[in-house]
Amino acid sequence: MKRFILICFIALSCNMKQDKLPILSYSVNENGIQEYYGIHYKGFKNQLNQDFIDSNIYDKVFIANFFFTRCPSICPPMRQQLINISERIDDEDFLIISHTIDAANDTPEVLKNYAEVTGISSDRWQFLTASEDQTKAQAKQYMTNFKPNEDGTDFYHSSYVALVDKERMIRGFYDLLKPKEVELLKEDIKVLLD
Repeated sequence: MKRFILICFIALSCNMKQDKLPILSYSVNENGIQEYYGIHYKGFKNQLNQDFIDSNIYDKVFIANFFFTRCPSICPPMRQQLINISERIDDEDFLIISHTIDAANDTPEVLKNYAEVTGISSDRWQFLTASEDQTKAQAKQYMTNFKPNEDGTDFYHSSYVALVDKERMIRGFYDLLKPKEVELLKEDIKVLLD
C-alpha cells in the first residue's frame, strides 16, 4: 500500500510540474482576450533539402532557435549547448529545430555540412531555411526577431531557445548562454516528455 501511494505521489508530482510550465504562445486581441496558438510550419526546407511541415513536429517535444552558420559571436557557444542537450536527452520524441536567418548563404547544402559537424543525426536535429519573409513570420510565432547588422557582417538575434510541447504550445524560453537556464531547460524537457 505504501508503495502504491508513493508511485501515485510521484506521478502526480510530475503532472503538477508540467502544469506549472505556463503556456506562452498567445496573443492578446483588441478586446484584451488571450488567444492561444500552436506553432506551425509551411514553406521550409531542411538540411536534406526536404520539405519541413507540421507533420514533422507532430507529437514531438522540441526546442527551437534562430542562428546562421557564419555567426562569429553567440552561435558557436549556443551550438555547443544544443549538442550537449541532444546528447543528454536521448528520446525519439525530442527534436531540435534551428532556423537560419541567412538564407542567402545558408543553402540546404551548407546547412547539411554544418549539421554533419555536430555529429547529431538529422532525425534529431533539423536545420531549416526559408525565404526571409517566411523566417521572419516564423520568428514572430516564437516571439523573437532578428535583423542584419549595419555593416552586413552579422545579425542581431537572440541567444534564447523556445521549448514547445507535444501540442505545439510554447512552454518556456531559456538563454543558452546561461548555464543555470540550460540545466532548467533539460529538466523541463524531461517533464514534457514524461
